[in-house]
Amino acid sequence: MIDCLTVGPIGECCYLIPAGDEGRRIIVDPGDEAQRILARIDEAGYRPVLVALTHGHLDHTAALPDLMKGLAGRGFGDLPIAIYRDDASYLGPEGEGTNRAVFTAIRAMGFFKHYYEELPPATILLSDGESLPGSGWRVIHTPGHTQGSACFYDEALGVLIAGDTLFRDGVGRTDGPDSDPALLADSLRNRLFVLPDTTIVYPGHGDSTTIGRERAYL
Repeated sequence: MIDCLTVGPIGECCYLIPAGDEGRRIIVDPGDEAQRILARIDEAGYRPVLVALTHGHLDHTAALPDLMKGLAGRGFGDLPIAIYRDDASYLGPEGEGTNRAVFTAIRAMGFFKHYYEELPPATILLSDGESLPGSGWRVIHTPGHTQGSACFYDEALGVLIAGDTLFRDGVGRTDGPDSDPALLADSLRNRLFVLPDTTIVYPGHGDSTTIGRERAYL
C-alpha cells in the first residue's frame, strides 16, 4: 500500500503512495538518492503522476532535479510538483535564499552546501482541504515546522502522511526562521488529533505510529 524508502544521511522518508489504481503513484518528499527512487519505480512498475511535498526543507526536496530528469527520460513527461502555497518560496528562483536562511539558522550549513542545487519551481500550489490531484488524499495545513507544512490524509485508507509535523514520540523542530511552536501545538491539537485513533501515521523521519498513540504520548 504505502511504499517507503529511507534516503539521505538523516533518514528522510520518501513515500510512493497510491493514487487511484495500484499502479498510479504520488511521490512524496524525494529528499535524496534519486536513482534509488527511480529504481523502485522501475522494479514495481509504478506510474508516477505527481510529486507532492509536505514542506520545502532541502532534506525533503534535494532529489528533485535528478528525479525529474529521470522521470522525463522514462516517458513520464514533466510531472507536476505540488506544495502548500506558503512554502512555495523553497522552490524555484527563491529556493536557494530560503533554504540557506533555514540551514544557517539551525547551524547546518554543511548539509546545505553539500546538497543544494537549483530546484524546479512548484507547478501546483496546494490549499487546505483540497485533494492531491487525481487522488483521495486530502491536504491538511499544519503550520509550525514551517509556515506551509501540510499533511496528506486518506480517510478510506486510514493513513496520514505527516511530514515533519508529527513523528513517533515527537514533533518537528521549531527553531527555523519560519517555524512557530505555538502554531505547531495548535496544528496537532486541532488538525491532527481530531483524526481517528487508528489512523496510521507515516512521518518524515523514523518509524510509523498512530494518532491514538501520539495523542496519548504528547
